[in-house]
Amino acid sequence: MGNKATVAVLMGGLSLEHEVSLRSGEGVAAALLAMGYRVIKITICKDGRWQLGAEPPMSVFKGLRLLETEHVDCVFIALHGTYGEDGRIQGLLDVLGFPYTGSGCAASALCMDKSRSKDVVAASGVSTALKFCVTLSEWQERPQQVINRSMDLMGFPVVLKAPCQGSSCGLAIVQNEDEFTRNMNEILLLEGLVMVEAYITGLEVTCSVLDTIQAGSPQALPVTEIRPKESSFFDYYSKYTPGATREITPAQIGESLTQQVQEQAVAAHTSLGCQSWSRSDFIIGEKGPVWLEVNTLPGLTETSLFPQAAAEAGISYNELVCMLTEDAMDRHRLTSSTG
Repeated sequence: MGNKATVAVLMGGLSLEHEVSLRSGEGVAAALLAMGYRVIKITICKDGRWQLGAEPPMSVFKGLRLLETEHVDCVFIALHGTYGEDGRIQGLLDVLGFPYTGSGCAASALCMDKSRSKDVVAASGVSTALKFCVTLSEWQERPQQVINRSMDLMGFPVVLKAPCQGSSCGLAIVQNEDEFTRNMNEILLLEGLVMVEAYITGLEVTCSVLDTIQAGSPQALPVTEIRPKESSFFDYYSKYTPGATREITPAQIGESLTQQVQEQAVAAHTSLGCQSWSRSDFIIGEKGPVWLEVNTLPGLTETSLFPQAAAEAGISYNELVCMLTEDAMDRHRLTSSTG
């Protein structure tokens, strides 16, 4: 297959999605090896130390030096959530000058914040759910006012979300004041901030966007319909328990709705400044698709939603991983030549 680049696969991380990331990272590493790349697997431990293969964990400073001593050409970021998907590792790699997969520092940070990203996407003309945010001090000082505001604006049920968590961590659908209070007290502990969002009844779908320099413009992949078998929504259990969810690609929603979802996924991707790839989640309610959030580093096991959509579009898992890797290096070369 010729000479191929050396790729460091970063997996694990400090977030609640550590185990999910390990699965993504192992899949990516296997795909890169199969495509002829030299692969260095680096696990970021839950305490922040870096581990190369089965070697003892080392400090992050020694870990970063590995990227240079191993002559890494590209870093494949298979991390999810805080310290992986939120722009921090991206900014660090920018400073060090290493190409990496996915969106850049600013877009990653913006997209990780569900409240602020929702404002940007809404400004681009995409339909979003009504929401407001509550700080820890506001809740401690005026809890009943917060509950009353929620009831006046949205009624029950409502959705409570920690704005910067992923994989449905820090999320609850509450039906009454008691549930609101109990879940607010729990979720506030994660970030000191909770987004209260109107609950939209409807069908859950997701739409992946592939955006490589070679393609020239963002392309929406086939839409996937999500039908949890046991849970009331696509929660952590439904996402990562085999057989817990029926995932239908392409979604059985008709041509018109499919086109709307795809157009809005591309609009969200573009307005937020995403690069290379992203996946937007929607609820199709009575008035049509409602955008929920974007994932800038979607899951990458072979059965994850993005690879499913890519496969439906004729792109194998190994080809997808290769495309993302090559796009990262293409973008870095373009930036370097114009900078």
